[in-house]
Amino acid sequence: MVAKRKENPTETTTSTSSEKTEEVKKTEVKANTVKGKECQHFVYIGPSLPGGRLKSNTVLCGGIESIKEYYKEVIEKYPQVERLIVPVEKLGELKEKTQTHGNIINKYYGDVVSAMGENKEE
Repeated sequence: MVAKRKENPTETTTSTSSEKTEEVKKTEVKANTVKGKECQHFVYIGPSLPGGRLKSNTVLCGGIESIKEYYKEVIEKYPQVERLIVPVEKLGELKEKTQTHGNIINKYYGDVVSAMGENKEE
């Protein structure tokens, strides 16, 4: 048990590990909300885009639809970016595939790189 300070410095109470666990859970819930709404975490696993529009390995928080809306202009210019925004739960599996030839994730990654080259020439 750990002593915990109250408003009055002369008063102390003890807290159990279950109370601490509840405090941690509440903190985690706060960290997973944006403006009072539940937050999902996604990661962009494509190449960094010109002008700093979207950097590789950027962690995004929110619903997938709100993320797509926020990056609407980027997705219009580089359509495969949408397919390279993945849930963090799949990050390990899919990030590796971006560099492994012969799978669809690698193709999407290559398409974005090609599109960046084409847009650079314009």
